[in-house]
Amino acid sequence: MATFTLTYSQAFDRPSKYPILNSLHETVCILQPVDRSNIVKVLNVAALVATQQSLPHRYETRTTKGEALFQVRSTVLTQGVSHHLIMPDGSMIPIQRKTVQLLESSYSFTMDGLVFRFEKDFTSTAFLYCNDEKIASASFVDSGIRREGIVFKLFQSDDTLFVALVASLFQSLFAIGN
Repeated sequence: MATFTLTYSQAFDRPSKYPILNSLHETVCILQPVDRSNIVKVLNVAALVATQQSLPHRYETRTTKGEALFQVRSTVLTQGVSHHLIMPDGSMIPIQRKTVQLLESSYSFTMDGLVFRFEKDFTSTAFLYCNDEKIASASFVDSGIRREGIVFKLFQSDDTLFVALVASLFQSLFAIGN
């Protein structure tokens, strides 16, 4: 099993990049928020005024050289599809949301002929399944008072592309207050 970590800044400022480190404390990829367009900024203000809730941020992962890996984008108006997974080549894969256990959600998509499912359990740990086999997890690290970061675990591989995929999915779909 390979373990990777993301640590939140202790300062009050919001950093623009979060390095994801392997067990040797080497950066394997970067998680970063995607800037909103001016139109989305206006819509966000309207949403805040009308509902007192902000639109969700988009996050993407990049290599240490700055090359795009994965991004999860919300699709408000697409029937049956809640999000799109944007691949490194720019292609988009639809992600379907299904409600399970009253309030919990399960997200599924097909990539390269493999069926992936991403869902969070009652312990707030999110798991990534490939063809119904558990391959990765993501969970928050809490100090009791504040959230310190995220731990990513790969159960079958140490392929950093899976870490980048899980990081993008977890931060975009399950991180509260993102």
